[in-house]
Amino acid sequence: MDEVTRAKPATADGPWLEVLGRHRDVVSRTRVTANAITLGRAYDNDIVLDDPHVAAHHLRIAYGDDGSWIAEDLGSINGLVVDGERTRRERIVLGAATTVLVGHTGLRLRRAADAVPAELPLARSAPRWPLAIVCIALLFALEWLGLWLSETGEPKLIRYLTPLATIAIAIAVWTTLWSVVSRVFSGQARFGLHLLIVSAGLLAFSLYDQLSDLGAFALSWTHLSNTVYVAAWVAFATVCLAHLRALSNTKLPLKAGAVIALAALGITMQSLKLSDWRANSGQAATLQKLEPPSIRIAPAHAENAFFASNEALKAVLDKARSDEPSGDGGDVGGSDD
Repeated sequence: MDEVTRAKPATADGPWLEVLGRHRDVVSRTRVTANAITLGRAYDNDIVLDDPHVAAHHLRIAYGDDGSWIAEDLGSINGLVVDGERTRRERIVLGAATTVLVGHTGLRLRRAADAVPAELPLARSAPRWPLAIVCIALLFALEWLGLWLSETGEPKLIRYLTPLATIAIAIAVWTTLWSVVSRVFSGQARFGLHLLIVSAGLLAFSLYDQLSDLGAFALSWTHLSNTVYVAAWVAFATVCLAHLRALSNTKLPLKAGAVIALAALGITMQSLKLSDWRANSGQAATLQKLEPPSIRIAPAHAENAFFASNEALKAVLDKARSDEPSGDGGDVGGSDD
């Protein structure tokens, strides 16, 4: 704690001037026991601010005749702005809830009578590592089961190890990136929490993916399998929102709106791409994986019904070939005259 004393003190017990960083955390507190002090980057100021957007002599904080403290601009380029506003001011009365911005630095005056927030309990939450490891183990088991159910040839170890190694690497990279972002913006890496978020999200999506494939095969509902990408985008948006909430609880509606918009855009673009591909290639929606016949629930079509449907389709095609095309296209080969 520093103490600034110059001229006759305004009060015997002066206020504290708090210097705030970019994230509005308190960088330093200085007791003010003089009638006026100057702030800026120059070393002859009472308080030196290490901010390239602050002038050499940026502002003066003085004790007024009415007992208030006033911040005055000393002719700087960037001036004085109240936090949350955009209008530049020449003079600002420093109230208990007033934060003045000079460049990227915040200034706030605190008096002895000002209330302080209530004491926060120490966070003693259980470590997330064990639960994250359980989620990863279940995820690997589900992926292994899916590979085994879709096996149609001789089992090979590499076919099982490659997807699991890919998932493990993706989880490690994704968790590390979010931990770095968390360390930068919140001061804590929280690797275990971010690992739990991504592993739980992948486990939920893998479970849905396996059940949708089984349901599509067992019930002949191909749309269950062909819309898995929608669930993938929803899971991606939910995981991102959980990561953002772990960074900070502020502006949650804005964060939720951003990830919902991202998921909606992804679903729309992928739906259009699939629709265009099916229209151009003439490919009907079919199941992508084979499953064991024992899980089949929907009855198979009888042979007579199958051949009957083929005969009906053949009749339609024969009629289409025999009918003359409509339109005024004229003779293709030109006139014989």
